[in-house]
Amino acid sequence: MSDEDTSGGSLRNKTDAFLKNFFETGEALVRDLIEENERLRSGVGDSESPDTVRAAASSEKVVEDLENRVTSLERESGDYQQRLQVLEQEHHNLACMYVSGLEFHRSVRIDDVMQTITEILLNFLGVETFTLFLVDEDRQVLFPAARSCGELEACREIDLARGPQSALGGLNRSWRRGDPDYVLGRELMHLPLVSGSRLVGCARLESLLFQKKSFVEADFGLLSLISEHGGVAIETAWVRSHDPNLPMQRRAIEELIGS
Repeated sequence: MSDEDTSGGSLRNKTDAFLKNFFETGEALVRDLIEENERLRSGVGDSESPDTVRAAASSEKVVEDLENRVTSLERESGDYQQRLQVLEQEHHNLACMYVSGLEFHRSVRIDDVMQTITEILLNFLGVETFTLFLVDEDRQVLFPAARSCGELEACREIDLARGPQSALGGLNRSWRRGDPDYVLGRELMHLPLVSGSRLVGCARLESLLFQKKSFVEADFGLLSLISEHGGVAIETAWVRSHDPNLPMQRRAIEELIGS
């Protein structure tokens, strides 16, 4: 049995145990309420006797205890719902990472890789406007290859020899949280696409969807995954069609994308 199966079984057991305890406690509470109601009904008409007074005092104590138990159950139920929401979010984040990695692994062509990056940015990360650049290693520039909004022809090449993005040219690993965002203007960041120590492209993230204010903790793992796995997938697709030692070139890449 795999670790995933074991973990899932443990989680299911804990969930079943909590629900069993919750409903058993609720059932006991209902029985107590019914019994108390019967005792109160049997005492009607004899309210002046000492026994009735003592019974009333006892009933008040039982009701108080029951109210405390109800409050405790409500609090436990609220805590459980919070834990459940956290687990659901964690499972969602892991599923996003798994599906994204699998799609990169399955990509055969460079345009397949760019499509996967596009879907992750839009559907998982909530990035509305972005431009995908690929590298021309002979000329040491990043050229625009795809864009989510607007005309692609309106985008200029990025010179890797000078300017704020020159640091991308010397990058020897994929992006990690805490690394520079390589911003040039008002964009969110330039996310490098790297295979080993080879820069093969860049995703310029320009704006988020209106309902999203900023990246959250779970987003950084996906950004790192795009930077590394997206870069590896692009290089792999290039090598499938060209000599591994041949530098990536704009004209050849555009022919691959357009074919």
